[in-house]
Amino acid sequence: MLYGDKEYEALLTEKGRSQAVLLGAELARRPKFDLHMVSPLPRAVQTATIVQTHLQTELLVEPSLIEGIKEKREDTWARVEKLAERLVKLPEQTILLGTHGFICCCLAAYFRGQTVKNMSLENLPTAGFGWIELEDGQAKRGCRSVSTHLNPNATPVPEVIHELVGIK
Repeated sequence: MLYGDKEYEALLTEKGRSQAVLLGAELARRPKFDLHMVSPLPRAVQTATIVQTHLQTELLVEPSLIEGIKEKREDTWARVEKLAERLVKLPEQTILLGTHGFICCCLAAYFRGQTVKNMSLENLPTAGFGWIELEDGQAKRGCRSVSTHLNPNATPVPEVIHELVGIK
């Protein structure tokens, strides 16, 4: 699948800015991040900048996190696979990634031991997040989607944590 350029020039709407504030507040309640990496696309950088107002973390623009604009799915997978291998080797232990739907799918699939051929294409909700806990480069636990912070009046729902031991 090839993507167009124009849809990736879009900036956050007022609703998107509000969601980014809620996301930043939720992430600030969690253990501190050692590093925050973000896609270079404008909407991702805007989101990261808003989230950063809640965090005291180094922010780096990471080209590998960009959505696959005019890129075949297999090429995107290869790029994300290299990124995942690099992330595992970084000295930082807790890394926040600001990226896009298909990149999230690729990263989650990689750490579950899947490939581009058998991966799930279920995207996280807008302004939602997931996480993966690694031990020695291997996925141990993860959460596919958390978005309860987007409705601050809702009763908090515990995260659904998936045990990933032995997957990869």
